[in-house]
Amino acid sequence: MNAVGYIRVSSEEQADSGLGLEAQRQRIEAFCTMKELVLTEVFEDAGVSGGKALSTREGGAALLRAVRRGREVVVAAKLDRLFRSVADAATTIADFDRKGIGLVAISEGFDMTNPYGRAMAQMASVFAELERAMIRERTRNALGVKRCRGERISRHVPFGWDFGPAGSLVENVHEQRAIRTMKALRAEGKSYRVIAARLEGEGIAPKQGGRWQHTAVKCILARAMRV
Repeated sequence: MNAVGYIRVSSEEQADSGLGLEAQRQRIEAFCTMKELVLTEVFEDAGVSGGKALSTREGGAALLRAVRRGREVVVAAKLDRLFRSVADAATTIADFDRKGIGLVAISEGFDMTNPYGRAMAQMASVFAELERAMIRERTRNALGVKRCRGERISRHVPFGWDFGPAGSLVENVHEQRAIRTMKALRAEGKSYRVIAARLEGEGIAPKQGGRWQHTAVKCILARAMRV
């Protein structure tokens, strides 16, 4: 039986040899040799997030076009190389099932050429998505703590602040005064566009120069409410 491989790394994983493209390729080749599968092609996506649906990735889309005829096996080193979204995994696996396409995830030992393997793969996708959600939540919480401590959380200093020693944030007196003006105008019921026009009229410049936009005023006030 013919097989095609799929390999992917996201940008932050490039330096990890265990997840590198060549390491994944070698595992797929070894697996196909062991199972006596004829590996006809390996599709790859380099520097692509697993959060993107398989069909929206260049290599993923080419893979789906290649197996459209069915009667092949798709082999990946790990399930999360193919899917991070439960919905994407469920839809793709169901589509493969209808077309008679097999799917194997080597690390997890899932052989989705049978109903048990397909069910296990869908369960694994659920936990993969849960893990991503937990990572996002931990990141938000960590940034919130750093923000409360007045620590630097990005390379861009927010309006109302300047970078101090060791990346700490210190108040910019003039910009803090501008924020108080924004708050007062907003409390009077003024729209973000009106506030932006008032700032322009008073000669108050945005952090990066240019003209005031109502969206910038909205973001500044939203950030000020969290501090």
